[in-house]
Amino acid sequence: MKVVKYSSIHVDSVDQKEIDSQLRGDTLIMGLDVAKKKEYAALADETGKDICVLYWEHPRNSRKFADFIDRLKPSRVQMVMEPTGTYGDPLRHLAYERDWEVWKMAPKRVGDAKEIADGVPSIHDSKAAHILVWLHKQGLTERWEPKRVSRRRVKTLIRQLSRLQENWQRHLGYLEAGMARYWPEIIQAWELKRATLLGILINFGGPQKIVENEEEVRAYMKKKGGPFLKQKRINEVIKVAHNSLGVSTLKSERVSLKNLAEHADRLRRDRKKFKQKLDRTIEQPEVRRIGGEVGLPTAALFWDKLGSFKDYHKVDQLIKAFGLNLKEKSSGTYNSPLHITKRGPSDARASLYLATCRKINTDPHFQAWHREKVARDGGEDNANKNVSVVALMRKYVMGLWHLARGKEFDSTLLFDTDKLKTQKSMVAASMN
Repeated sequence: MKVVKYSSIHVDSVDQKEIDSQLRGDTLIMGLDVAKKKEYAALADETGKDICVLYWEHPRNSRKFADFIDRLKPSRVQMVMEPTGTYGDPLRHLAYERDWEVWKMAPKRVGDAKEIADGVPSIHDSKAAHILVWLHKQGLTERWEPKRVSRRRVKTLIRQLSRLQENWQRHLGYLEAGMARYWPEIIQAWELKRATLLGILINFGGPQKIVENEEEVRAYMKKKGGPFLKQKRINEVIKVAHNSLGVSTLKSERVSLKNLAEHADRLRRDRKKFKQKLDRTIEQPEVRRIGGEVGLPTAALFWDKLGSFKDYHKVDQLIKAFGLNLKEKSSGTYNSPLHITKRGPSDARASLYLATCRKINTDPHFQAWHREKVARDGGEDNANKNVSVVALMRKYVMGLWHLARGKEFDSTLLFDTDKLKTQKSMVAASMN
């Protein structure tokens, strides 16, 4: 990229005839730098010649800018932009309505190219718009198609469910802090997220009132817990209430605990309703198949963030989309440990991490491989267990990629089972 003067012109001051006289070919390339109030667009023709940089106030003049672009000579418009935030969504929607082509540029590329482009390690709006055009001409963008209505519905539900989950976890944290002060034993005896325990706290407020109303509490727990709640659990709750070392609660403190428990229980019920709504909304067979393995909310999140797994022709492409491919940094005698790139959507990667942890706890092959890897890396006390979990995340993605294509998930195909059996036998022999 040659040295460019990054001067810009307001869309109200630009001369359309002058711009048309400089354009060659039938394609107009437009690099759009998105911002909250003031947006910039670098214009170039299909030969690669830079024309000018326009700016305007968003959203007040955005439609005026789009009208100006439509009046220009080229019949084909390619708009290049970064997928950062939501400020660019209105203009992208406007582009779809006018049959412009929208192309997506990875934000990391723009940041990396700031010094390569002109030898100056600075970045500003006008220069960023120029860089978008420059990188697009090198074929470093991908087509950005509008999302289907079904996918937008699922995305809305996923975001609402995520906010409910965050609020629920936050209020459970507040409640645990209160229990640590007033009833510390219950934290060890039972999970605070249980509906029956939340009901006890809503109705009685703390261990003192539970002891005073023991028979009423027992009856409530039997009714609320139903046949799945064992008598042993009821006895344990009553016992830790009798033997509690917690601080005696004032009336105002009991009211505060009741309010926290009531809010947490409301969020729990809302979260359950949203999961049911998500189940009714999703009709795609692929998502439901993957949901049968990792859970439907997790599968829906994958679909929202990464699209259909069938669109990835090789499993390595899907691993890269998750940001799980490895990067190396070495020079001379220095060799850095390998790390994952983390280039994919972080929330999809976090959900995959949790799904893999659950898989390690429930699948004997995942569990055996994990234990062997931890032992090989120094044992329970010295090994970084996350290294093993991340490696299993990549294996899990392989299984999910095949699952999306109609095959059954079979963890034995992801491991050398004969080797795992041999190692298991050696461990059992060493223990005898």
